[in-house]
Amino acid sequence: MFRGDQMGYQLNTKVDLQTVFNALGIPFQHEPICIEGVSSLANYSAGTLTFCNKDVDVPNQAIVISSYQHTNAHVIHSATPRKVFVRVLDWLDKNVGFDLYNEVSQIHPSVQIGPNVVIESGCIIEENVVIEPNVVIHKGTIIKKGSRIRSSASVGSDGFGFERMGDNQTIRFAHLGRVILGENVEIGACTTVARGTLSDTVIGNNVKIDNLVHVAHNVRVGDGALITACAEISGSVEVGENVWISPNVSIREKLKIGANVLIGIGAVVTKSILDDTVVAGNPARPIVKKD
Repeated sequence: MFRGDQMGYQLNTKVDLQTVFNALGIPFQHEPICIEGVSSLANYSAGTLTFCNKDVDVPNQAIVISSYQHTNAHVIHSATPRKVFVRVLDWLDKNVGFDLYNEVSQIHPSVQIGPNVVIESGCIIEENVVIEPNVVIHKGTIIKKGSRIRSSASVGSDGFGFERMGDNQTIRFAHLGRVILGENVEIGACTTVARGTLSDTVIGNNVKIDNLVHVAHNVRVGDGALITACAEISGSVEVGENVWISPNVSIREKLKIGANVLIGIGAVVTKSILDDTVVAGNPARPIVKKD
């Protein structure tokens, strides 16, 4: 499966980080430093800003907001690194902007496009793709050959990503990633597949997704998975190859669903699932391990 993910997201212009912190009223105790963009820690790119909530190794010379001391990095110390990063990201998105997905979309001549379809900038749509009426393909989406998007689906819109800041205030976590659909994928009618935040949402080859399914930001779905009607897959879930997800299943964020797993109708998945397991219930529990 194509994994996707870009190494950082480029701003329209370099920015002095102290200027941003001053604008937000956040103390800045670091020598002057400029950033060229933002990135996740996992896909760090030189000159970009990231954050870290754990005492883990970070890339050499990384520019990182963290509550830990990383001796090999430029550390902007904060007791709440994620919250500060989200505030900075929001300011950058609104006041500077990112140089992303501005090019004219590339659409193969063999693509069939129904009425009232919207295809935004920066998309790549390969040969023999079928897009049915009233579909919206949002900026930067990649759809590989032989795939079909059924009526009124939305592919690549922002997901439900917000950070609570206290006093009943929330800030949207800017979604800078893409959606990448593999070969021979089917997206059902009225289904939504959200774009990633600081990584891509990736649907593997030969995945079939039924009607009225929600796939949240940063989800990874392995080759050959089948996802049936009204299922909901929360953010950053990893679904293995050849998984079967039955109707009305809900999967909590950041879980790993192993290969060849079967999840029964209406299950509420709150823990990761090992390969070759059948689960059902609320909360979902193993019924049997497949031979």
